[in-house]
Amino acid sequence: MRIHASDHETTVTARGTRGPAVLLVHSLGLDRRMWDPVLDRLATGRRVFAYDVRGHGSAAGAPLPFTMAAAGADLVAVLDALELGIAHVAGLSLGGAIAQTAAVAAPGRFASLTLLGAPDRPVPAAFEERARIAETGGMEPLVGPTLERWFTAAALEADTEGVRYARDCVASFDPVTWASIWRGYGGLDVYQRLRGFPAPALALAGEADASISIDGMAAIASRIGGGAKLEVVPGAPHIQTLERPDEVADALDRFLPAEIDIP
Repeated sequence: MRIHASDHETTVTARGTRGPAVLLVHSLGLDRRMWDPVLDRLATGRRVFAYDVRGHGSAAGAPLPFTMAAAGADLVAVLDALELGIAHVAGLSLGGAIAQTAAVAAPGRFASLTLLGAPDRPVPAAFEERARIAETGGMEPLVGPTLERWFTAAALEADTEGVRYARDCVASFDPVTWASIWRGYGGLDVYQRLRGFPAPALALAGEADASISIDGMAAIASRIGGGAKLEVVPGAPHIQTLERPDEVADALDRFLPAEIDIP
């Protein structure tokens, strides 16, 4: 479905007809299809929604510059458009950073928060370098290094469906938008600001994540109010859903409540 989010339109994929609402927020450079491998599993006893973040997919024409504040406001606007007063929110990488930004601004809209390989502090030098490369050389020199951060060597060698999808997304990304998103990501401002977060939280660390280590995710979990649960997804790289979807779905299924049929 097409919905209005702040100053642009985006597309939402929906699965499930009853139960608690779950909103999924994708990684930088991909789109809502990143969640396709886990949607059907999560939609058993839940209503699950995945949308395109501004600058990505169907929302590629959203106004620039990209800012974390605007992306966080978009998340709340998506909840409003879907008529969801509260939802369980899960975000991977940039998606998790956006979820944290929205959680700082509007904690009452969150039934829970799940972070998959998501930072709570930016890395300005690395983010600026990725922006600069796109501006000066286009997307081609970014494809290989990005995929190497996102996937295991085995998945890259096998050229899996997930790798092919991610490659197409990065290769076709608009360089100006890519640069703006990375610079906006550098404005992430949530560190130590979720200590009072009132809802349950889960940090999912990929065992093979080249971007954020297990220890790094454990530290992020410790900085969330009440102490988020930490779980390690066996064998998972940074883009967990595209290489270890069953394990990710298992972890989310254990954490998220669902409406259960009673015989």
